[in-house]
Amino acid sequence: MLQNLTGWHVLIILGVLIVMAAVVVGGVLMIVALARRQAPVGPAAPVDSALSAGASVDPVEQIRKLAELRDQGLLSEEEFQAKRTELLGRI
Repeated sequence: MLQNLTGWHVLIILGVLIVMAAVVVGGVLMIVALARRQAPVGPAAPVDSALSAGASVDPVEQIRKLAELRDQGLLSEEEFQAKRTELLGRI
């Protein structure tokens, strides 16, 4: 059966196999990207414990701790700005 294949047939079959492999690899990469996006960046406990000290801790010190958490990638810039605005309102 394979003896009846011409060069064009082989090229078409190879092209189809390459496209199928690209689709599979793309699907795997998409699944990995979605899994990373949904996975938590870090534990929530350090963020909560750094902020739960309450009024006994100086708001400026809390902002410094928040900046460290942001720099470590545990807080997004939006979360940092929101909490920073809240803490500046206490001063």
